[in-house]
Amino acid sequence: MTAASIAKDLRAAIRSGTYKPGDRLPSEAALMSNYGVARMTARHGLSMLKDEGLTVTRHGSGVFVRSFEPIVRDTTGGKADGSSTVTAEIDETGAGLTVRTLAVTAEAEAPEKVRTTLGLAEGDKVTVRERLHLRERKPVLFATSYLPASIAAGTPIAAQEVGPGGTHARLTEAGHAPVRFREDVVGRMPTIEEIEELRIEPGTPVLSVTRTAFTEDGTPVEVSYVVLDAGEFMLRYDID
Repeated sequence: MTAASIAKDLRAAIRSGTYKPGDRLPSEAALMSNYGVARMTARHGLSMLKDEGLTVTRHGSGVFVRSFEPIVRDTTGGKADGSSTVTAEIDETGAGLTVRTLAVTAEAEAPEKVRTTLGLAEGDKVTVRERLHLRERKPVLFATSYLPASIAAGTPIAAQEVGPGGTHARLTEAGHAPVRFREDVVGRMPTIEEIEELRIEPGTPVLSVTRTAFTEDGTPVEVSYVVLDAGEFMLRYDID
């Protein structure tokens, strides 16, 4: 009996509902006894399920079937009040999300990729906002937004609390209403910093979203880099 065979049996039991979300799987000792294998074989079988995202390990308690209750991020439209932001499509109340502003910098040097995306000249400054979204105190999304300091510095966008409607409402008030958005979405493995920031298990993939906001005349006024725990989110698109 191989580790792959043990994983196959347990996977089938999870998919059939024999083991439901939150249920504890047999221990290494139980698998050793049931299959007549060495501890390392049993351990490897369990680890294969973890690598597939089917289970989570709770140290001192065992291995449990992972619950997947996705946060739906509907990217097909914003809010009527102009408050569409990188995360406005998420029903934060319904999803149990809270937002924590980590840092706001009124004027900072623009990284080269930001300068290129926003069409800034070398030496032009940007306003930077960093936010963390949590679900029941567990981080699920990290976002960093960059806006030209020429339109954001000295406004509530550069304050800790941006006010009702968010950044885009403030841009609209200042005459720079975002009306079109472009998103690039990449699935990838997380960096060490992202593993620590989102408190995810090594090997858990993330979704990396780059979102650029444009005004009516096509001027880019914001670029946001968003990293989502792929085990927590579902992206929804309506395409006519």
